[in-house]
Amino acid sequence: NDCMKVNPRLFLYNANKQAYLADPSVGTFAELLKAAEGCPARCIHVGTPRPGDATPTPALIAKAAKFR
Repeated sequence: NDCMKVNPRLFLYNANKQAYLADPSVGTFAELLKAAEGCPARCIHVGTPRPGDATPTPALIAKAAKFR
């Protein structure tokens, strides 16, 4: 449920009650990184920022490297 607290539209639950990335366009890179940092299973991989997302900074991108 930790990822849902960051942005409940970004993640949904599947039939097995496991969260998955539903629609990356409704969230930011910063939110995805925050969800990855709080994920107890460490199963969120942030990838690279999408074009047009204004939230990534060089420091944020460097911080996200361990979640790729």
